[in-house]
Amino acid sequence: MSDMKRADNWVDGLRGIAALTVVTYHLCSCFANWLNSPAVEKNGPVSIFQYPFIRIIVGGRMAVALFFLITGYVNSFSTRKHIRNGDASFALLNLSKSTFIRTGRLVAPTNAALFVGWVVCQLHGYKLAAQTDSFWIRVGAVPPGPTFGGAVRGLLQNLTLFWHGGVGIYDHTYWTIPFFLKGSMLVYITLLGTTLTHPRYTKLIIIFLYLFAWSGGQALMELNVYAGMLLAELNADYGPRATSMLSRPISALMILVGLFLASFPEEHADWMPWSNFVNSVAGLLVPSGGEINRYVISVGTAFIAFGAFFSRDARHILSLPVMNFLGRISFPIYLIHNTLIRTILSWMIYRDSAVKEGLHPVDMQGKPKYLERGSAMAFVIAIPLFYGILIYTSYLWTIYVDPACGRAVSWLSKKAFGELDGSGLTKEEALKGILKT
Repeated sequence: MSDMKRADNWVDGLRGIAALTVVTYHLCSCFANWLNSPAVEKNGPVSIFQYPFIRIIVGGRMAVALFFLITGYVNSFSTRKHIRNGDASFALLNLSKSTFIRTGRLVAPTNAALFVGWVVCQLHGYKLAAQTDSFWIRVGAVPPGPTFGGAVRGLLQNLTLFWHGGVGIYDHTYWTIPFFLKGSMLVYITLLGTTLTHPRYTKLIIIFLYLFAWSGGQALMELNVYAGMLLAELNADYGPRATSMLSRPISALMILVGLFLASFPEEHADWMPWSNFVNSVAGLLVPSGGEINRYVISVGTAFIAFGAFFSRDARHILSLPVMNFLGRISFPIYLIHNTLIRTILSWMIYRDSAVKEGLHPVDMQGKPKYLERGSAMAFVIAIPLFYGILIYTSYLWTIYVDPACGRAVSWLSKKAFGELDGSGLTKEEALKGILKT
């Protein structure tokens, strides 16, 4: 996508915000997991980062919901645009190719990042991380393979079985990526089934699917994917005119309501009146056995996205160059941030303890203990450096890794679909002509 086209895509800003929020959430999981609750303890004090709205910065589940919503929006946007232009035949033909290409552009970079994690692991890059006092860091610091054959076997399993919905061996934060793949397939199937339906009924079908997912307890992926598809439908209908359909106060109110709901804590919602109230109301609407937290946050995320869609000011902010840049590097940020946490950041935070006590510290009784994190000043220095390294490394990924993955996917696409049919036309053009006759 050209820089000019990306500059007009306000969704890129949402994508960038989601990526950075995931990183912040994981950092808090490493060093301050009490932020997942609305208070430090029951009937205890409240940190400034635990109040509604402000606690969005540690809203990892909101970021995941936003990624799924964007998946539904982006993966259906082009097809819906062609349909609204009266080119349903080309939309159907293009759907097959876009399914292939978008799947490849998800799988190829992820497997590249998995390979990088495997290499770091085999070089004992997680040795220090495995001894830290942070459970979240330790749980992802797996040891290298006992033999070269065992290491290769672990890599092959990670590149294949992982996509059935498992957790990555070398990066446990990848558990969501197979769901992104399944969410994409859900979009393509829905598009296929609604390509020729009237726009009004298409929206009704998507709303029905949303409610069906709600009743089935599918708050992680399906709710957000269908919300994104509905947003794409509205964009196909109204486009830039959407920003003049609602007044500024109403669109701003939608965003504020969304931010409030997305602030819902992951744990111990009953510890504060505001979260307990939301929890009580949601308990009446969420089906038995459903995760109230995910339902509330998914609804809040939808309010944020739809509010931004109708807001000229929000679109302007989300389309700023810096937001555009963050959106462009959002997927690399997601892919490599945990590897950097378990290597560079762990070294910066635990370096003094490791130098003083070694990589296998013991207490006064000679029993094994964990490395202790550095002082507050160590965090003040390390966290900004970590973000700088993460952003720059993600930028380099878009320069060197993403283009290589794109070329590989493009080559496979040409082999799978063929470039020319012998008449000087692409297969899509030839088939399009046949359908019209």
